[in-house]
Amino acid sequence: MTAQESVCRLGDLEYVARREELPLRHSDGAPQGTLSAFSYTVDAPGRPVLFLTNGGPGVSSVYLHLSGIGPWRARIPVDPDDAGLAPYGIEESPDSILDVADLVFLDAPGTGFGSFADDADASSFRTVEGDADAIACAIGDWRDRHARWDAPTFFLGESYGTLRAAFLATSPHGNDTAPLHGIALLGQAVNIQETQDRPGSVIGALANLPYKAATAWYHGIGSREHASVEDAIDAALDFAAGDLALAMLQGDRLPQAERDAIAECLSTMIGIPAEELARDRLWISKTDFRTRLLPGQVLGVTDSRYRAPAADVRAGELDIDPADIALSPRYATGLARLLHDVFGGVPEKSYRFADAGAGRDWDWQEQGGAAFPTYGRPSPFHTYPYPARLSRWMKQNPHARLFVGTGVYDALTTVGAADHLLRHFGLPRERTTSHTYRAGHMMYSDPAVASRLNADLRAFLAG
Repeated sequence: MTAQESVCRLGDLEYVARREELPLRHSDGAPQGTLSAFSYTVDAPGRPVLFLTNGGPGVSSVYLHLSGIGPWRARIPVDPDDAGLAPYGIEESPDSILDVADLVFLDAPGTGFGSFADDADASSFRTVEGDADAIACAIGDWRDRHARWDAPTFFLGESYGTLRAAFLATSPHGNDTAPLHGIALLGQAVNIQETQDRPGSVIGALANLPYKAATAWYHGIGSREHASVEDAIDAALDFAAGDLALAMLQGDRLPQAERDAIAECLSTMIGIPAEELARDRLWISKTDFRTRLLPGQVLGVTDSRYRAPAADVRAGELDIDPADIALSPRYATGLARLLHDVFGGVPEKSYRFADAGAGRDWDWQEQGGAAFPTYGRPSPFHTYPYPARLSRWMKQNPHARLFVGTGVYDALTTVGAADHLLRHFGLPRERTTSHTYRAGHMMYSDPAVASRLNADLRAFLAG
């Protein structure tokens, strides 16, 4: 398999940087192509290994790779309004956790430098089970190749990678299952079925309120009586679990005077006029919120500190995410610089940032069957008990630990959804740590936040 390596230094720490390809396979099958990995290792006994993936599904690990968790980070301005300004490229990470753990960034099947074999069935990897199988096999192959069988093994997943983590910990993967000492979830989506922003979902509306309060606080509209964004979030959590929940559950039976009073409180928190909230029975989706908070502007999905003119949406760019437009080019240029400076030049193969077919064709159903008859595909009766997997993993492994990190300006996987996960799914709280960060979905894109995230991850790995 293709492999490149070089000896590097980060301060006084000497490490080996490797780019390699691993067999892409299911737990019970022959190789179906290759899966690419970047690793950073230190020659010292007893070090834990942290495997990391992004989400999608079907997105490469480039964002985590250049997050600063490892030895390099993409150059990103502190102020979102400066996102288009130079310099680009990469810089050494001053807070990398490489001092306490070896790091392996795995690219999802069909992304990175990996590829499907000509006779491979790509759809078999575009399922919750098949994807977890492939990642489990890659972890096993990497451990075999580098003789790391006794190393404490941790896994960090971001976004869809958090669902991957749940399946990785609890599904059988042949002989390739690596016992996980801990799992870290960034931008967790494990309970997305409960907290998805869909019409009529009161739980979703309540879980997403703290994100709206945080965003309104950041932009100076609503919740400004609070000294910090954390105070604004705490107030929103209390309001969502109390008066707002009681009001929304009554629906159209709520007396108009009470609705108006609740709308006034809600307006103070999220900056949308009270009369509009009362007219819409206290409902406002995250999408409507992002397009209505600042007149003439649209806020980012993955990071609502970023914004773009609403005219771009009216011109037909319906899927625009101002945060993605600002940030993704920086990771692309950062990767090009990394390959040139650290790995000796740009490879002949192109690096695939995403597999577009994965998101379109993904099969979210577990193979073990549903608790209720499914009646068709896809079925409205199917349940997706992903959180139960994390709970089972922690209860069956009394030393297993869980880390949850959430960006408060993330509209995709919200801070309230993370709070809901911790409150309602039986996760042993004494072995679970939860952190919020003043950033978005990719909270590490903010240099100051990245420093704090790395400090929290370092403490988590140390137990």
